[in-house]
Amino acid sequence: MNIGEAARKLGVDAAALCPASAEPRFTEVRERMQQEPSCSACGQPSRTTGIVRDRVHGPRWLDRCRDCSLATPPILRRPLSQAITDIRETAAEVGPAHGALYRRGRLAGRAEGMTLKS
Repeated sequence: MNIGEAARKLGVDAAALCPASAEPRFTEVRERMQQEPSCSACGQPSRTTGIVRDRVHGPRWLDRCRDCSLATPPILRRPLSQAITDIRETAAEVGPAHGALYRRGRLAGRAEGMTLKS
């Protein structure tokens, strides 16, 4: 679900949320989290924040604690099977040389004295 749907599911009214920049920079998000705001839904310490874009009230911060964040997971923008296909295609484009280097690094710590063919 998107952040607006998360706010609705948690029963949070956009009017009760703090105003935010339309497109906050990373530094603004970091500063917000350093202030340790309370969860917008339950009041517990928040662990994540996002922007609700409300038509009436404009952009607002939606702060969520661990439990409220887990109760409102984001959805993948594409099916998982498509994401896996994309990863495989990218790996094929990179080529086997990069994969061999990765395998050597992983196996070197596990199998002493094992020789790998390149």
